[in-house]
Amino acid sequence: MKSRYKGIVFIVCSAFCFALMNLFVRLSGDLPSIQKSFFRNLVAFFFALILMKRDHVGFSGKKENLWQLILRSTFGTIGILCNFYAVDHLVLADASMLNKMSPFFAIMFSFLILKEKVKPAQAVIVAGAFAGSLFIIKPSPLNMELVPAL
Repeated sequence: MKSRYKGIVFIVCSAFCFALMNLFVRLSGDLPSIQKSFFRNLVAFFFALILMKRDHVGFSGKKENLWQLILRSTFGTIGILCNFYAVDHLVLADASMLNKMSPFFAIMFSFLILKEKVKPAQAVIVAGAFAGSLFIIKPSPLNMELVPAL
């Protein structure tokens, strides 16, 4: 199989597995989002540990990058908590759609915060993604549970 098609298959499999994860988070009941996040991260930790041991890779980071690593892990954890909150409190399709919008938010915030240049084609694609998500999510002022999800 060509690597291009293999990449497409892996992207589809990844999206399917994340959709399954959201489904299982929803089905896990009335557990707090923090507890769900803890067990999800615990499973991910053991998978990463096994892969690191198998490949004889140690965990090391440069001291000058320590704050960036701490910020990355903190914001990643907050993102997982907000995603699990959204899965618990929103329609599952809305929560999944908001989660899949993260690359478009990254483009938007890199333009706003980092002052990166956005090509016209990128701007059209981001606008189209937001417009398409509005057809699925249908936000309203009455649905304030969208705020943590965003």
